[in-house]
Order: sequence, then structure tokens, then C-alpha cells
Amino acid sequence: MSKPQRRSILARLEEAQEEERRRIAADLHDDSIQVITAADLRLAALDRMLEDPALKREVAEIHQTLQLAVDRLRKLLFELLPPAFDREGLSTALETYVAHREPAIEFSVKDELEGEPPEEIRRTLFRMGQEAINNALKHAGATRLDVVLSSQDGGTSLLVADDGRGFDVEGLGRPAPGHIGLPTMVERASLGGGWCHIDSTPGGGTTVQVWLPASPVASGEQPG
Repeated sequence: MSKPQRRSILARLEEAQEEERRRIAADLHDDSIQVITAADLRLAALDRMLEDPALKREVAEIHQTLQLAVDRLRKLLFELLPPAFDREGLSTALETYVAHREPAIEFSVKDELEGEPPEEIRRTLFRMGQEAINNALKHAGATRLDVVLSSQDGGTSLLVADDGRGFDVEGLGRPAPGHIGLPTMVERASLGGGWCHIDSTPGGGTTVQVWLPASPVASGEQPG
């Protein structure tokens, strides 16, 4: 199979994944969240009818549980449907994602792009950036993130660096829990005609850099 064919297959697979994400997000919004919200409203009506303090405390605890469920579903909704790239651009989409994903973290997003990459590239880079960011926040214990987008040798580069606990890169062939997505990023970039480098040492943080071409090139070809 030729490299352009592989890249075309990757594009179709990613579009199918995005369509499935949109479907699930719509179901969450129109079904699950609405049902929980309706139940919470009925609970509030019940609370107004109660006089027993113990029962009112029970109702208050149930209300808090329902609110927590809605908050978690809304976070999942945001994961599935990120900000529109056409409206905000890739760098703003990543910045918004980090701020929403972990409001307390210190981070920077530097935009050195000469122009917005094609939609297919934006989508792939966002999802790969999302994976690197989630890995840093969820598994690496990072307190700072630095993201850099740049135009490089006819393509687009995305760099995500964190100050987390790091890990032994040699073990990527046998990924530990939480690092399964990193080898997938390497394969995904290669299928797209680009590359993904992961640099990390235990206790020294992690840097993930992805480069994707604007047009098909040989798989794994690195710009000079």
C-alpha cells in the first residue's frame, strides 16, 4: 500500500471517529444530561414539600450527586466536541482545552504558525495534542505545560512539554498503564506521513513533538 493510500485511509478513519464522537456527544446532551436535569428539578420540588430535617439532608446529598454527574458528563462532552477549529483556530482550541481540562495548571500556548493547516491536519494534531496533554495531567503529575505550534518544512509541528515525573522511553514497547496512547501517537503520525518523537526521563518531565506534512510524504520522513 502506497503512502498516499495509507494517509487517505487514516483521514477516513479519523473522520469516522469524529462522526462517532459527534453522535455520542449529541446523545449525552439530548438524553443523559436532560434526564438527570429533569430528575434534579423533581427532587427540588420534593424538597419543598418536606419538613423533616433528616429527609431534607438526604435530598440535598442526592442533589449534590446529580450535579456531580452532570458536571462529569459536560466535561466528557467537551472532550468529545472541542472548540470549532474554523472559528477559533488550532492554537486557541488547544489553549481552551487546557484551560477547561485543568484550570489550576500553569501553561502557555505559543502560536508560530504561518497560517492555519488544512482541516485534516488540524483535527489530527488536536487529537494528538489532547492525548499528550491528558497524559501529562492525568498520569505524569505535571504542574506546568508548554505547547508550541509552528510551521516547519512544509508541514506543521506540535510540541507539548511538561514538568511531570517522566518515564523510561525505552519501555514504550511495553507501555505501562497511562502510556498506552503514546506509542499510538507514533504510529498515527507515521501513517500521516510525519513523525512523532517522545523524549522523557524518570523525574525529568516529558516532551512530545509531532510533525505532519501538508501533503503526503514518505512515512517517517523528518524535515531537515
